[in-house]
Amino acid sequence: MRNAFAALLVLLALAAALPAAAFDGASEARYQSLLAAAKTGGQPIDWSALRFAFADSAEFDLSGDRTDEARKAMFAAINAGDDKAALVQAKLILDQDYVDIDAHVAADLAWQHLGDAAAAKREHDIALGLLRSIRTGDGSTPQTAFTVISVSEEYAMMRAFDLKVTDQALIQAGGHSYDRLNTTDSDGKTQSFFFLIDRIIAAEGASLKAP
Repeated sequence: MRNAFAALLVLLALAAALPAAAFDGASEARYQSLLAAAKTGGQPIDWSALRFAFADSAEFDLSGDRTDEARKAMFAAINAGDDKAALVQAKLILDQDYVDIDAHVAADLAWQHLGDAAAAKREHDIALGLLRSIRTGDGSTPQTAFTVISVSEEYAMMRAFDLKVTDQALIQAGGHSYDRLNTTDSDGKTQSFFFLIDRIIAAEGASLKAP
């Protein structure tokens, strides 16, 4: 499955990062509008804006607990070659988190195997758009870090690079917070990637203050 993820990195482009914002009615309305446009298709989608709006919405699940069981079942189904079951689990995830990269990739693979090229292309294009929106730099330094809204996006990006994460560390630099993931590729080559996680830190802090 890793090689399929790696193919998604073709055509990745840079996207602008946005600062974190607190949830309110206006941000919820913006999220719902962007989400409806993304599901409808037929027009260019600002995937960065959608991801950030989702992170600022009431539906956002920072820990990913609500979709954890479906994610495990989805990967198990893909690995077992049960494409229909994988699609069922992917839909369960996307109904709650439409910007989940893993679910779109799994759906892409499943539709390919089932012979629906149009459905596979749609999922493929969505996954690419989401990956592009994370790639706000080359990830090699804090100054050129990727920008994520959750830790799960960090690991989705590494799967896209066909890399195995060996360890993770929290880094503070220039007034910002970063996750550094140390990785190895299939040839044993090591490489480190940095992810800007100011939004994640802010969301964690807000959850601790919530009654």
